[in-house]
Amino acid sequence: MENIFRFEEVRMLWLMAATLPVLGLFLYWSWLRKQVLIAAFVKSRLLASLTVGVSWRKQIVRSGLLAMATALLFVALARPQWGFSWQEATQRGLDIVVAVDTSKSMLAADLAPSRLERARLAALDLMELAGQDRLGLVAFAGSAFLQCPLTLDNQAFQQSVEILNPEVIPQGGTSLVGAIEIGLSAFDEENDNYKVIMILTDGEDHDQGAVKAATDAVEQGCRVFTVGLGSADGELIQVTDESGRRSFLKDASGNTVKSRLHEGLLREIAQAGKGAYILMRDAGTLSTLYKNHLEPLPKGELSSRLVRQYTERFQWPLGLVILVLLGEVFISDQKRIPRTHQESGEAKILRTP
Repeated sequence: MENIFRFEEVRMLWLMAATLPVLGLFLYWSWLRKQVLIAAFVKSRLLASLTVGVSWRKQIVRSGLLAMATALLFVALARPQWGFSWQEATQRGLDIVVAVDTSKSMLAADLAPSRLERARLAALDLMELAGQDRLGLVAFAGSAFLQCPLTLDNQAFQQSVEILNPEVIPQGGTSLVGAIEIGLSAFDEENDNYKVIMILTDGEDHDQGAVKAATDAVEQGCRVFTVGLGSADGELIQVTDESGRRSFLKDASGNTVKSRLHEGLLREIAQAGKGAYILMRDAGTLSTLYKNHLEPLPKGELSSRLVRQYTERFQWPLGLVILVLLGEVFISDQKRIPRTHQESGEAKILRTP
């Protein structure tokens, strides 16, 4: 164990610096107020006789002890720590690859502001829920590629999510097979962590074999979950050209393209992948999916490292607080005066008409 002194909650020291002057002003105001009240009820010629036994010095000492106890209490709340030891800390979690559909059909606004924007927000919601889980990101349209390898770095994952757009994958279409295959390649073969692929898409698959790919994923120790974005009624797709003009997307025949959510396929993929399907409805959708299906899964060991375990010393200032308050209680405001002085004061009071 090494000797290092530190405070865990430094903000408490700043709060103490702001509180003590206020406490001092309050005690001073209370003392002045007491003098005003005594003067209001006692004639001035009797005041000296009635207060002759009061020690203002002891009152100052008591106020000082009260301020000291307050300061020590803040020091205890700041959690002073002296010395530390090295301890091994093991992080446990899941390996989750999030596959986000970036095809042009995801620009449909039947899920405001758009399917793609809601997919990005959902991925970030998952990041907040994941805790010790490692997250990776796959972007896919007509093809797929690994946008962010599995990592515990939330900032890296967030930056990868924020740059997702339909231009990321130049090849048009939607390949759910490619999303699953690239997702599987992101996992470490030597790592026995529980593996999950989560696909956020409208389910407009232009390839065949997505259900078979999900079955193969299960054989490799991975579960596949699907999140549907869009509506069964569908929505026209608006695109913006280079000059900034907006128009509806048309197919090769010149017909306006209307994109619909294909829930049936997404349910089949989830069933084959031993996962679950959920329809994106609101901000709590990913929270429901994670808590009901991912959180109960057994956690694998992600990493093991040495961390400093600091030794708490808040007991010392807290013990001093108790001693100081006890001392303040046993200090009397009265001062010892000679007997003759007491008799003289009593006589003055008796002679007062």
